[in-house]
Amino acid sequence: MTKLKLVTSLFPLLLATLLLFPSVSYSKGVNVNFDFSTFRYDSTRTFMELYYAFDLADLKMARQDSLYTDSLLFNIVMKTGDRDSVVVNQFWQVPVSSGDTTAGDLKRTFVGQIGLAILPGKYLMRIVVRDRNDVSTIDSMASGVTIPRYGYRKLETSDVELCSQITNAGEGPHGVFYKNTYDVVPNPRGVYGAGLPIIYYYTEVYNIPDSAGDSLFTVEYQVRDSYGQVKKSRTVVRKKFGDTSVEVGTVNGSDLRTGAYTFTFAVIDSAANEYATSSRRFFVYNPGLGPPESPGQNLSGGSMLSTVFATMTMEEVDKEFKEAKYIATPKEIKEFDQLQSLPAKRQFLYDFWQKRNPDPVSRTNTFRIEYLKRIQYADDHFTVGNTPGWRSDRGRVYIVYGKPDQIDRHPNESNSRPYEIWYYNSIQGGVSFDFVDRTGFGNYTLVNSTARNEVHDDNWQQYLDSSGY
Repeated sequence: MTKLKLVTSLFPLLLATLLLFPSVSYSKGVNVNFDFSTFRYDSTRTFMELYYAFDLADLKMARQDSLYTDSLLFNIVMKTGDRDSVVVNQFWQVPVSSGDTTAGDLKRTFVGQIGLAILPGKYLMRIVVRDRNDVSTIDSMASGVTIPRYGYRKLETSDVELCSQITNAGEGPHGVFYKNTYDVVPNPRGVYGAGLPIIYYYTEVYNIPDSAGDSLFTVEYQVRDSYGQVKKSRTVVRKKFGDTSVEVGTVNGSDLRTGAYTFTFAVIDSAANEYATSSRRFFVYNPGLGPPESPGQNLSGGSMLSTVFATMTMEEVDKEFKEAKYIATPKEIKEFDQLQSLPAKRQFLYDFWQKRNPDPVSRTNTFRIEYLKRIQYADDHFTVGNTPGWRSDRGRVYIVYGKPDQIDRHPNESNSRPYEIWYYNSIQGGVSFDFVDRTGFGNYTLVNSTARNEVHDDNWQQYLDSSGY
């Protein structure tokens, strides 16, 4: 379990008249931005971090000795969906001070957060904020929120927290933004670009499967504009170190055009066939770049142009489709062989994988990721001489059918050539594949299988006779 270490700097309100927040008229003044993220806490509760930000210049600072001071008074109330049961009613005070109300210090933004352990469910959340030095000034927000339940079985991710900065915390003492060895400073306004070009992200991964023989999993992020075009993406293969992982990173937003974007984080464990994802909206303001470009109504390759296929070389495209021929139809093979230009081949390869995407709406094609991972495994384990593993019989079977449920290996039996029997219990009611090293150089040939459309030879054991060596 990823342990969340959060230190909150709360100042309880002592005056009953302020706790009730009596009805007042709204006025210009304090303007507070809010955001929140959820993380796993324990077997019954979820941890919600509530983030807030406000400009000191919006406050009505009052002179006290040599300082100008003020406080914001916060009240958060959360009710169940029927609005009858109050489950959270918390108050806190945030004091601020400055040596000079004309100084540049008042131009800064104050960012803070509090943490709540709460039962999963649907709530109505209302937050009211008041300037203590100007009781006529009030800001508030009300919203329906859903607090998810994080379990201990299937692969999951927490919410993605988009931040203004993430640094290694080092040794204590630690502040309010500390968690999992990092100081994670939130960005409740969700705006990046001019003045804040780097987008920091933080998320937690839970229940990474302990797959026998597979110590890797894949993480990927994508940034899509309001047209759905992928503008930024990155895929990384990680080693498993336990069943949880903390993922942090950055995205350079200095070249993103002004507009709304979606950041999507995905984690894929191909060996266990599990996948989880989380998304977060944000806004970019880069006045010198203008709004996002429309993909156009007649741009048939618009989707492909925003993916990895758009940058592939001719050699890379040809190699990937050659490796994918095991699952290609005769018609697709013929169509690809007739293509001459690189753009046409790129578009074909994109369409080829998109047809097999289990979630066509998602830009993360888990089918392709799994297939290419099997190619790599075959090359790592079944390559013999100059023949890459994916072209071997064992490599083909592994790529097409996946990891066997059981392998019986017989490398050194007397009067017998080396052979292996692979068993798949959940395919076609249970099938097996028999491989024999007929040359004695480690190149195992498929000589028999009980699977449909595979080679079948009831007398396959005749190939085990080693007297012909």
